[in-house]
Amino acid sequence: MNILPGEKTPWHYHSLFSETFEILKGTLEVGKGKEVYQLKQGDIATIKPKEKHYYHNISNEECIINATLNPGNRNFENSLFILKGLAKDGLASAAGTPKKISDLALFIYLNNSRMVGFQKIAEPIFNYVAKAAIKSGRLNELIQKYCERI
Repeated sequence: MNILPGEKTPWHYHSLFSETFEILKGTLEVGKGKEVYQLKQGDIATIKPKEKHYYHNISNEECIINATLNPGNRNFENSLFILKGLAKDGLASAAGTPKKISDLALFIYLNNSRMVGFQKIAEPIFNYVAKAAIKSGRLNELIQKYCERI
């Protein structure tokens, strides 16, 4: 996975899987629990299920990582394909956030992100928007356009 300069996530957690980041190129700031780490090539960090975390490429260069989920999760994979596709098509901000609220809600839904802190109050709204986008066919449209077929 490539993480562009300035690209970041807010604090969040996943309930369904652990997430391991291995830095292949560049540097990445990773917040994990109460600690913040500056990871560089060769460093590895594992985030346990329900452990709050974020990442942020604070450098001026692309960071390339190997992200491993345990157990694997197809929806998470699809969320990344969709996010990168939207960014490539100019439909995401420089920080990597989808510009359409429905696309952002689908991304959050697919990758099992649970919000923390003040952001948690927005979670029911994002869930509602994601379900409406699924019902309207937007999720199928994004999967058809951006996700690999097996």
